[in-house]
Amino acid sequence: MFNNEMVLEILYVILIGGGLILGFEVNTLFFLLLFVAIILIFIINNYKKTAKIKEIKEKIEEQWGKEHVEKRNFEFIKKLYDILLLDSRNSSNIDDITWRDLDMDFVFGKLDHTMSNPGQQYLYNLLRNPVYDKKELEGRSKIINNFMKNNDFAKRIQLYLHFLGKDPKEDVTEFLWNGIKITSNPVLLYKLLVFLLIISPLIIIFVNPGAGIFMLMLLLISNSMIYSSTKYKIYSEMMTFKYVLKLISCAKNIIKESDGNPEFDIERLKDLYNNTKIIRRNLNYLDYLSNSTGVADNLGITGFFSIIFLMEPIGFYEAANLINKHLKDLQELYIEIGKIDTYIALASYRASLKYCTEPQLTKSDVRFIKAEDIYHPLLKDPVPNSIEVRDRGILITGSNASGKSTFLKTIGINAIFAHTFYTVLAKSYSSNYFKILTSIGTLDNIIGGDSYFMVEAKSLKRIIDVIDDNVTVLCILDEIFRGTNTIERISAANEVLKYMIRRNCLVVAATHDIELTRLAADYYDNYHFEEEVNDKDIKFNYILKEGPSKSRNAIKILKLLGYPEEIYKNALDNTQKIL
Repeated sequence: MFNNEMVLEILYVILIGGGLILGFEVNTLFFLLLFVAIILIFIINNYKKTAKIKEIKEKIEEQWGKEHVEKRNFEFIKKLYDILLLDSRNSSNIDDITWRDLDMDFVFGKLDHTMSNPGQQYLYNLLRNPVYDKKELEGRSKIINNFMKNNDFAKRIQLYLHFLGKDPKEDVTEFLWNGIKITSNPVLLYKLLVFLLIISPLIIIFVNPGAGIFMLMLLLISNSMIYSSTKYKIYSEMMTFKYVLKLISCAKNIIKESDGNPEFDIERLKDLYNNTKIIRRNLNYLDYLSNSTGVADNLGITGFFSIIFLMEPIGFYEAANLINKHLKDLQELYIEIGKIDTYIALASYRASLKYCTEPQLTKSDVRFIKAEDIYHPLLKDPVPNSIEVRDRGILITGSNASGKSTFLKTIGINAIFAHTFYTVLAKSYSSNYFKILTSIGTLDNIIGGDSYFMVEAKSLKRIIDVIDDNVTVLCILDEIFRGTNTIERISAANEVLKYMIRRNCLVVAATHDIELTRLAADYYDNYHFEEEVNDKDIKFNYILKEGPSKSRNAIKILKLLGYPEEIYKNALDNTQKIL
């Protein structure tokens, strides 16, 4: 079946063909059908545009409060963070080890409801830079809450952000922070050549025909050669220029949509747009010329004049000069649009949650953390747990897969959430401001030649080195020194745990070593997870309980997995002898 668009296109072809044939064969009045066809093509284009916008709006509406499943290029996503990190040299950022330990790439995927490159990159940057300023955090949360309450308005903004686009191929971060390298500025020379070309016919008519013709031919050849030599550079930069054009246009549309809305302060965005709108006019002109001189239109009159009058080369260098002049404004504009996209994305994420809370963060001298029914953001059906500790550490025991590592990550991830967008996945949460560091997923460094133990020792040392009196360190550890023998592991782990808790550090650690729970009892509260093992199955309830683990079910699990009876019976007997 034909849809409306196909019918209009067929009618357009019939009018063009019919108008030409009937105009020549029957009556010239039939050429009027060509004008009807031109009007029809405007109708077709408008219909397509309207249908596309409707489709995008429906998609935005459908995705609100839902995870955006898409491929993500983290090499591209982290570029803004890397650039700003070099500028700020922030020592409190979430380092690579902690980010990896907490599976933050996957967590980022849950939060990433952004629509644009700046939004996606700014969200990543936000999550890697904890903030210790209550006013700043409350301000972020207020904006997010406003977008949640005014989600229709947020979705209208998302439409313009969608037009800006989220595609690593349109990466302009390096361009915006480095500018366009121009070794010379030939604009004045090009304008002089154009002026001479314009007056050459006057020289032919009024001065010397021979000299004028020679001058005209020479200028036509030279201008064509200049155009050809700069064409590649112009086209190589046009993708970047077009994205900058879209960026400034997006700012204009957001300002227009937000005008008169008292809930949202866009004064800074207005200032940046006013500073850069001259670039928009210039890039619009250059974009038009580029399209006119494309391969499909090399014989067009606009393309011809663009070549001989050096319209594109002059437009290119003027645009490059303007961009370099306003580079700081464009950088800030990129970040400002990224913020808006990020806060809308986090509003959408908050709307997806069963429950969450704003944290109560303090600079109290008492090191503490208190969380009620806190849960992990990556689990489909998480089991919430509660915890409270003051001026002591937390030591968690339990068998493999019982929930220890998941709980450690739950604490770490929610601490990052609290310090970046003032949200915690819990019914209530209060703590100090934390510098967040972990040592959980240690791996051998084969290339660097480090053993498992050496990598783990270095990972712990980096935490010890940053402990100071300024900001309390939230240190999350899993199986300290598991890469060495039992006696040295327990002894060294005990001393590290004591050293940390005696300083400005709150430690949450997991271990299989029951002996360590006794040695560290003066400084650490003990908690555990447990499981039920019968002859057919093993069941975990993932509920955190007070006290050290008393179950020893590892050998029972061997039996469950079908190990030879000789192995698990003898192993069970040996444990009684050892104990």
